[in-house]
Amino acid sequence: MNQPSDLNFYQRLPVMDHFFGASDAARYHPLPDDWFIAVTDIVNSTDAIENEQYKSVNIIGASSIAGILNIVNQDTIPFVFGGDGATIAIPPDLYNSAQNVLASCRKIAGDAYGLDLRAALVPVSYIYEQDKEINVAKFRVSDHYTQALFTGNGVRFVEEVLKRTGDNRYLVKVLDDESSLASFSGLECRWKEVSIPNKEVVTLLVSKNPATAEDDPIYSEALQKLQDIYGFDNATNPIATDSLRMYASWSKLMAETKLRTFGKNNWQRIKYLLIIQLKVMLGKIFMRFGYKSSQTDWSRYKTDMVINSDHRKFNDMLRIVISGSREQRLKMQSFLENKFEQARLGYGMHITNAAVITCMVFRYQHEHIHFVDGSNGGYVMASQQLKERMRTLAKN
Repeated sequence: MNQPSDLNFYQRLPVMDHFFGASDAARYHPLPDDWFIAVTDIVNSTDAIENEQYKSVNIIGASSIAGILNIVNQDTIPFVFGGDGATIAIPPDLYNSAQNVLASCRKIAGDAYGLDLRAALVPVSYIYEQDKEINVAKFRVSDHYTQALFTGNGVRFVEEVLKRTGDNRYLVKVLDDESSLASFSGLECRWKEVSIPNKEVVTLLVSKNPATAEDDPIYSEALQKLQDIYGFDNATNPIATDSLRMYASWSKLMAETKLRTFGKNNWQRIKYLLIIQLKVMLGKIFMRFGYKSSQTDWSRYKTDMVINSDHRKFNDMLRIVISGSREQRLKMQSFLENKFEQARLGYGMHITNAAVITCMVFRYQHEHIHFVDGSNGGYVMASQQLKERMRTLAKN
């Protein structure tokens, strides 16, 4: 059983400086057993994406993270963005606040976007009682952003709890009092899809076959192959400074506006849109000419966006958004298919020509993080392929 709870548990974890440590079980530490796992997921997100709502799916998927980060420092809790939802570990003193955030997210998802967001707060103690494990580690993405990595079969167990029918003891209900609506300040969606000339954007999910030996080094092999084929460094980041462009039209800024002005009247919504347009215009000028104010060096903002992006993640599986050539992707796909035929892993892959960014801005100087997905529902569509392959493995 885990050690007694420590509210500063995550802050004190050692930090990995290389993503290859994600495959090393020795780097992970069990969560305190009186913490909770907040988990969200959009019902029928595939249908929403086919109806061209993928930007809405991404902003609602990130909303629970943004809401919780508005009540606690980002370095004190672990979280992972999953495209159409999120996984967040919550210490016991944040339980009530987190519940309000999740209830608010459900309310806004349904009323403003027509999306059904499931949400649950599952006790870590319950996960351990079911003989499951859930462990966490930290990876230094940049000087201003450390990212959580999760491992253990408890991660998928929590997702199963979220989707149960007939057992709703840990599910969070929709907010019924808008006066207690959570704050989503800092959550922004102002950047156009990012494409890099002559490169594909590949959203890749890789999951070990649970039936194989616990010490099967398939994740380290997959990471090594990614490095051999792609280089797997910042050059493969699908977010490139030269390709970053901001929206200006109201229609393109509406995904953010619906969230940030929920419960406001039409005039307040129009006012918010006008303010965003002004900020976009000034931002373009400031970044173009490298303006430096007393608070922000705008010449660095795009560079910080690139290095503060979460295009590489581990949430009991590899979650990668990467850019490269068709030839590189075919080589990687051949490797993965071979390992799938050996029944060592399942994988899902979505191929497009652009990446989508959803931003959480604490301060414009360095302190902002950027959730990356492939356009047209990268993670959601790759997940459908992964599920099919995992079902095939389970039958064999």
